[in-house]
Amino acid sequence: MSRMKSSRHLELEIRPVEKFAEPEFSDLQRQVFAEVQRESDELDEMLRSEAAIEAPSPAHSPMFRLGAYIGDELVGWSNGWMERGKVFYMANSGVVAAHRRKGIYTALLSAVRDHAVLQGVVTLRSQHSVLNNAVIITKLRFGFHVSGLSQSAQMGTLVELNYHLSQPRQELFRGRAIPFVGRPS
Repeated sequence: MSRMKSSRHLELEIRPVEKFAEPEFSDLQRQVFAEVQRESDELDEMLRSEAAIEAPSPAHSPMFRLGAYIGDELVGWSNGWMERGKVFYMANSGVVAAHRRKGIYTALLSAVRDHAVLQGVVTLRSQHSVLNNAVIITKLRFGFHVSGLSQSAQMGTLVELNYHLSQPRQELFRGRAIPFVGRPS
């Protein structure tokens, strides 16, 4: 649990959360992602039919959750889990519209990074709608890099971002992403 001031000097508390209150959290997610997430009857039907099929145990570790609170009010969150190769996947994050542009998302990123370092993570990974410019720009400023694009039935085109937690890994990424920079021709 950490108390910090956001860039807008809000008294903000970032803390691990075992579970967010429902249905409030689901409503909050719908509100935050309303601009980029399209509802689809076909997708809903497919998800219902897939849910009826018994699935094997989850491929990822248990969910790790952080909540950003002002007083007792949940104003932002980040959820994620460990993947193979010491990668932490930031699956879902958001900040309530009334509290955006106050440094809350950046505070959450810092808290996720700090957690990841303690867990021995080498890379943070996330995917975002290409329409979610505010989050993409914030993550790029934080030090994330674009590492790919993919398609989602629900979200459309997604941009994948990675944040390498060590300088050697960062340099390796840059060397492979831009292989001819600085090399003689």
